[in-house]
Amino acid sequence: MKRVVIQELLPGMILARAVTNTNGLPIVAVGTTLDTAMIERLQGMELPSVYVEGDAGDSNGKTLMELEAELDHRFRHVAQDPIQQLILRTLRTHLHTSHGAAPTKGSASA
Repeated sequence: MKRVVIQELLPGMILARAVTNTNGLPIVAVGTTLDTAMIERLQGMELPSVYVEGDAGDSNGKTLMELEAELDHRFRHVAQDPIQQLILRTLRTHLHTSHGAAPTKGSASA
């Protein structure tokens, strides 16, 4: 089980915990497979995050290129912030190291 912020939910993810209202009543059941409409509904509820199936460190079989694209997407709004760009380069280096690939030009060691 892993916690995912609402903005990063993807169709096909499966809820590992029920989503409840402020009174604790379940409004979306455990095991629900998310689709675009459900994700929009959850975003409209202004929840910070939900729990979905999968390991916290699991890349779900994604390629290094797909993981890098997700990383770029997450940092798209902070392109002018040098500290955030350092964090991005550090994370990219970690991705390459953890996937057995050489760091790219412009990595955190540069």
